[in-house]
Amino acid sequence: MADERPDWQQLELLIAEIQKDLAPGATITHNASLWGHDSETNRQIDVLVEQQIGQFPMRIVFDCKDYKVPVDVKGVESFAGMVRDVRAHQGCLVSAMGFSASAKKAAKKAGIALYSPVDTAPHKWQVKGLALPVLCEFRGTKMAFGIQISAPHPFRMGNGFFSDDLVRDSEGNALGTCFEVAITRWNNGEYPTDVGEHEGVPIFSVPTYVDNGYGTQVLATLTVSLLVEGRCYFGMLPIHQIRGLRDEHTGSVVTNAFTTAALSPEQVESSWMRLKDGEHPPKPVAIRITGLDCWEIEGQKMR
Repeated sequence: MADERPDWQQLELLIAEIQKDLAPGATITHNASLWGHDSETNRQIDVLVEQQIGQFPMRIVFDCKDYKVPVDVKGVESFAGMVRDVRAHQGCLVSAMGFSASAKKAAKKAGIALYSPVDTAPHKWQVKGLALPVLCEFRGTKMAFGIQISAPHPFRMGNGFFSDDLVRDSEGNALGTCFEVAITRWNNGEYPTDVGEHEGVPIFSVPTYVDNGYGTQVLATLTVSLLVEGRCYFGMLPIHQIRGLRDEHTGSVVTNAFTTAALSPEQVESSWMRLKDGEHPPKPVAIRITGLDCWEIEGQKMR
């Protein structure tokens, strides 16, 4: 095994800070000492995580390696022995350069977690060029309006009834037009957005009255039917800031927060990969985002 670099202790401090982020309720100690029950001597622990869970104390030990090459199987076996010696509940081995294939196999059999640091802050182990595989789906809808009236009154509907005629509540207060209210509720995400047909969705949440065309307000049931369609895009969303640990067994990153670049719908549609209906993304998706194609009303102009 190659010699450690002179600033290996800085890696320990970084891992201690990461653990403080991941386990804010735990006690994190850098450069701790635990008694070895089998060796009958004190064992040095790079990072010790302790937390009381009910009446049970939990103890996790971290060992940090800043070698110039990946940690090999001997490093894993040595650390596994130390974990048993101090009776820790979990052992975590951290290597800035990763682990050999044989080391990963030995660690998996021994129940040892393997990690590498993931941090975008400017330091020796800074990672760059991180991005999340994202599936972005835009959903738009076509609308068809309906009305039901059971009052014993004649009814005459003008051509602009749904777009122009005001709908009122039982006290005569104006609620808006069918078109305006339906568009607003769609834009606010209050209507069904699943792809497919949604028939007879109520436009208003209270009993509604409309002019029957002869100056009389009559009780009416007003509905909208939606034909929701989707467009899916796949792309990589850059990560600007993150601090955590990469699980070398699974490749996943453990973190409690990260900051990504802004997501622009225009950029998604212009530069991301458009997926055909039923087509799967080219790699596993970390985040799925659903957005609505919102309607705009400019007088009577829609787009």
